[in-house]
Amino acid sequence: MIGSSILISTGTVLLGTIKELWHFYVYYGLFVGSLGNAAFMVLLPVILTRWFSRHMGLALGIYWAALGAGPMIFAPLFRWLIETRGWEWTFTVIGIVLGGILLAFSALIRSAPREKGLSAYGAEGSSREQRVPAASAIAPAGLREVLTRRPVWLLMGVHHLGCAGHAIILAHVVSMATFRGVSGVEAAGVLSTIAGVSIISRFAFSILTERLGGRAVLTLAVIGQSTCVLILFFASEAWVFYLFAVVFGICYGGEMLGFPIINRQLFGEKAPLGSIYSFEMLGASTGMALGGWLGGALFDVSGAYTWAIIASAAIGYLGMPLALYLPRHRKLVERVAFSAGS
Repeated sequence: MIGSSILISTGTVLLGTIKELWHFYVYYGLFVGSLGNAAFMVLLPVILTRWFSRHMGLALGIYWAALGAGPMIFAPLFRWLIETRGWEWTFTVIGIVLGGILLAFSALIRSAPREKGLSAYGAEGSSREQRVPAASAIAPAGLREVLTRRPVWLLMGVHHLGCAGHAIILAHVVSMATFRGVSGVEAAGVLSTIAGVSIISRFAFSILTERLGGRAVLTLAVIGQSTCVLILFFASEAWVFYLFAVVFGICYGGEMLGFPIINRQLFGEKAPLGSIYSFEMLGASTGMALGGWLGGALFDVSGAYTWAIIASAAIGYLGMPLALYLPRHRKLVERVAFSAGS
């Protein structure tokens, strides 16, 4: 976390000095995104699942909601700073200030409660976690055994297809709106609306994932995300795009965030949760890369976004059977021992 904070801070400061396109790819794509931000995206949710036995969904919901609120709050602020203070000044100050904050908080992070001599919240007094046979039968001890289990590859596939489907929209919805005659300011607001609404769904779907399990929540989110994309076929006015943004924001937020909770439910606390989630995020990141490129390529070939919309819906629907093949959810049953003398 500390190393990633240094990379993010350094890359952000260097962004103020770019003169060529390849500078942007190195400073932002490599330092900030690939080596820096990726560690936060993978490590923090897994760490949270280790600190909570009860209310894990609530804790992760707060985390995901904060992650969604960041772009909504800071993107307009960064744009204002660039316009009023200049590119170099803005990224220098942002890199130093936010880098210092990240370093300070990263130094406080502990990977698990045992490093502080503590137990996870809600685990006090619990003699053991009793699982139904379906869950305990696939609870492996190591990464090699994990990779032999079907749920890992199903989850990786769902994340890949779900991210590919919504990346087409996230990368191109502003262009879709302006292509249909919506003003630039209103079109930008569509993307902000998606981000804003997803804050609510990120929080709510985290709690639902803990209670209902990944099979139900992922299936519903994938169906909703893929189906609502069809609204774009009929969108020619700003209000239709904003209606789409609300519905899509709800479903998009539900598709992307339940995986750390699902991993804990399926594989148990002692499984290599960080490695499992890394594989799933590999599926997600390749899906995001594919979707962003595919939407633009289809537009270049056809001169319209019709095929991009079809591709987004079709790719998303391909993830539905993978979600349905996941094991059914059973709540963890904690057997708490009470003694008269305690």
